[in-house]
Amino acid sequence: MDVQAVWKSQLRQMVNSDDLPSLKEAFRNGQNLGMVIDDSGSTALTLAISLAHEDVVDFLLQALKPVLEQEDVLSACLTALHSLARTRNTHYLQLLNTLMTCHPHLHIPYVVVLQAAFKILQAPPKDMLVLFCEMALKLSPDLCRDISLNLVLYEETECYWQLLSRGVSLNDLWPVNCSELGSKDYMAHNLFDIYFTYGCLFTVHTSSRNKITKMTIQAANGEASRAVLHVIQNFPTDLYDDVFKFLTLAGFTMSQAAVQRMANVEIDKAAELIRWYKDFHCRPHSLKHLCRLCVRQHLRFNVVHAVQQILLPEDLKRYLLITDPNSF
Repeated sequence: MDVQAVWKSQLRQMVNSDDLPSLKEAFRNGQNLGMVIDDSGSTALTLAISLAHEDVVDFLLQALKPVLEQEDVLSACLTALHSLARTRNTHYLQLLNTLMTCHPHLHIPYVVVLQAAFKILQAPPKDMLVLFCEMALKLSPDLCRDISLNLVLYEETECYWQLLSRGVSLNDLWPVNCSELGSKDYMAHNLFDIYFTYGCLFTVHTSSRNKITKMTIQAANGEASRAVLHVIQNFPTDLYDDVFKFLTLAGFTMSQAAVQRMANVEIDKAAELIRWYKDFHCRPHSLKHLCRLCVRQHLRFNVVHAVQQILLPEDLKRYLLITDPNSF
């Protein structure tokens, strides 16, 4: 066995046994800690990640800093994601955080790790993906757009509901740049008008888009309405699904122009919803519905999370969250 093969075997054994003192001694002696140590392409760093040897990982990141490349860190991140999916050990989330912030000068493309996470952490329950998204939002708030996009693309409605339940602010998850709408007064626009403006009547849609829109409305009050605007603008859904009723029951109203525009659409469902809308606003609202509007208006930025913190019967919580579009 040649010298290099012997060293590979020794390095692998040091990492397997979590022998940090021997690794430090080898580093002082000028040994190569960054070499590939087996046929599968593992390095000491990726092996330490897979074994969750945090102290060894920290040491290797510092020892290899002069020669560490972006690809090395990305490979280690993928190893951590696979280990997280396999073991469901949240310690791998801390290792991911360490990797993604280890050397700022490498400019690790967080979005690549994010996309990999949505592919690797798909197995239910979705708690690991939820925790990863929370970590990513704290690590880099700019990732919110990529997180929300992947929630839709991968139809991760369960994950989205869990994020809302854990208290993620709607306005943080769905940021709106005023310049995108061409006016700083976009908040004055009526949500129904925005709905029509962005062509939600005849778009190809998936059921998950409608679910994400409904969940966003369930979690939104007036102060979080820009989150609803963002969803409507970027992920148009079928207006003639229950989304229409969800918007109405959440307290958003149509302008007269929007009512007329919808009345002019020659679709039975449109006429049916206009009749429902006019009937809803012509008769006195129930005290229960008025109380719902009042309570929701005082729960800021994420009604889903706030409602779950209140000591109320589950039936009343479901009513506040508009789980049934016919509950008025």
